[in-house]
Amino acid sequence: MTGSAYCAGVGIAIVASFLTAWTTIVRDDGTGIGYFMVIMAAAVGGFAAWFRAAGMARTMLGVAVMQLCLGALIATAPVTANMPGGAPKVLLFNGFFAALWLISAAFFHAASKEGHGRKIV
Repeated sequence: MTGSAYCAGVGIAIVASFLTAWTTIVRDDGTGIGYFMVIMAAAVGGFAAWFRAAGMARTMLGVAVMQLCLGALIATAPVTANMPGGAPKVLLFNGFFAALWLISAAFFHAASKEGHGRKIV
């Protein structure tokens, strides 16, 4: 069961990263670098945690917070008021991705509890 929770956390993190990159390329609204930095934070945090479950849980939690902060910055930018949908659309978009990062964190947390903090891979 430990391996499945860890694999689910990895899978959701990969899906979140892929969807973030894909939607950033499709939208092409000038905010792409911020979203790619969120993906990069997840990758760097994973390496820093040596891909251990407990460290990955903390990394994904931090990435979710980073995603929400980025959403707040973009939603309050003056140029966002001129976009279709404006701030509510930006907040909903970032809230969805923050939820994906938090779900991933929950799976990693479950894996760390079952694996007693050891590396699971």
